[in-house]
Amino acid sequence: MHNPSCNICSKETKDGIYLLRLYICHSCEKEIIDTPADDPKYKYFVQQMAKAHRTMIPS
Repeated sequence: MHNPSCNICSKETKDGIYLLRLYICHSCEKEIIDTPADDPKYKYFVQQMAKAHRTMIPS
């Protein structure tokens, strides 16, 4: 069986967390926590999480 793939960076890793049904690797989790809201990368994180979250909503 393979490791889950991070919904932010797409890397497969066994070190991460599930937030709702989104898998986030430890590296991305730390970067999200350490990124200030006014940093352009923060917007990227929000977009990636929203995109992954939309796939969970049944239509």
